[in-house]
Formats: sequence, structure tokens, C-alpha cells
Amino acid sequence: MTARPTRAAFIAGLLGASVFAIASPAHAARNAAAEQYVQENAAAALRTLGDRSISSSQRRQTFDRLMAQFADLPRIANFVLGRYGAQLRTDAALRSEWNETFREYSIAVYEDRLDSYSGAGIRVTDSVERVAGRDVIVSSEITPRGGNRPLPVQWRLLRSGNGWKVVDVSLILEGNQIWLAQQQQNDFLAVLGRNNGDIRALMTNLRQLTASMRQRIMARNS
Repeated sequence: MTARPTRAAFIAGLLGASVFAIASPAHAARNAAAEQYVQENAAAALRTLGDRSISSSQRRQTFDRLMAQFADLPRIANFVLGRYGAQLRTDAALRSEWNETFREYSIAVYEDRLDSYSGAGIRVTDSVERVAGRDVIVSSEITPRGGNRPLPVQWRLLRSGNGWKVVDVSLILEGNQIWLAQQQQNDFLAVLGRNNGDIRALMTNLRQLTASMRQRIMARNS
């Protein structure tokens, strides 16, 4: 029987107690361009989620487009498979199917986590260059409406051509720093290890989780 991760296991993986801090060099410089990129794009995503002047399908389409531009989803899709990603290099059909499945899943995760902050404000507070001009951690705070405590969010950006792309997002919950892509990789590798590296079985599970998240988002916004 093929092992399958439960929804609870995946969500626990995303928001669990493991800490995946990314070390930064002491006295590293800030990067204004990366900070502006996060400020503009994250603010646009939050505005879209809070825009009730358009239909729910239009909000989703716009949010999907913004997040696909904001984050380097193909790079993340390859990263989370770890050593099993080698299969994608020799199977173009599998690579295309996996990238699309992971894209849908990832955007649903972002929307599910950020939906409760729809319409909220975001303020970039700092940045640290891990590699000058190429690899930057941008720190920010998302402030909910009503004056509740801000949510600290960090964004890891890599330089891609002439611009920036997000490759991981960190939340600090109950004192624990959770880097989502790193946690997803741990979760996926555990599942693939039990399933003899069967990426298509993993995709079946991710599609089920994506559908569940979409239903939950729709129920909250109905």
C-alpha cells in the first residue's frame, strides 16, 4: 500500500516546531532593491486578497499571477524533491506535471496562510545580504486590521536575471522560525522515502491537499 501524508502532517510540517534558521554573515549590508521588491509585491498580494470589489475567482486568478511572478516556483519545486529531483531531468512529462502540481499547491498554501491577513499592511523592517547583490533575507511585519500583534515574516530572495525572486518564506510562530520550503523538503523526502521515490504518488496527495485548502478558503470567504 502506498503511504500517504495526512493533511494534518503536512500542515504540522509547515507550521511545526522545527527550526530552520539561515545563518547570515555578521555586519552584512542591507539591500534596498530587494526590500522594495518585497514591499511592493507582498503588499499587492495582500491587497488582492482583501479586494471585495471583484469576484472570488478574479481574486484567485490575480493572486495566483502575483505569487507566480513573486516567487521562483520552478526552483522551489526542484529544491523540495531533494535527491529525487534527478527524475525530472530525464522525464520531461513528469517534470511538467510536477511543476504544475507543486505550483497549485504552493499558491494554495500561501493563500491559506495569508488569507486571514487580507487587506492588512506590510512593512519591510530590515534586510541582510548573505551574498552581496545575489542572496538576501528581507524581514517584514504584516500588521492585521484591528491593531493586533504584527506577524513577523522573512523572505529569502535570489537574484534572477535582472530581478529578484523569492525562494523561501519564514514565519515565526510561538518563538519558532519555520522556513516553509525547507520544511516541505523534509516532509516530501519522508513521504518519497516510504514510497520508493514515487513522485506521482506524492502529486496525488498534494492535489488532495490543494483541493482541501481551496475549499477551506472558499468557506471562509463565502
